Amino acid sequence: MISIKDFNTLPFDKKCDFITVFADYLAHRTDDGHKYYLYHMNGYFIEVIFIPSHKRVAQIKAFTSMKHMGPYLSQIKIDELCL
Repeated sequence: MISIKDFNTLPFDKKCDFITVFADYLAHRTDDGHKYYLYHMNGYFIEVIFIPSHKRVAQIKAFTSMKHMGPYLSQIKIDELCL
């Protein structure tokens, strides 16, 4: 598994590959016409932002800070993750 630092340096396509193979899906939400998918991998979280109207992933963000977890907290139990 790779660190968040190494993940962030990967090209976009490789990030998609790593998420597909190694990340654990946690939750999703919809906001302002965008779909947000939350994953967990190797001690950090990854948010994938999908724009349905364009039928493409617009952004992939990896983070460790819980401040980014706010929109998902009602859907997941953080204490059940193996962090």
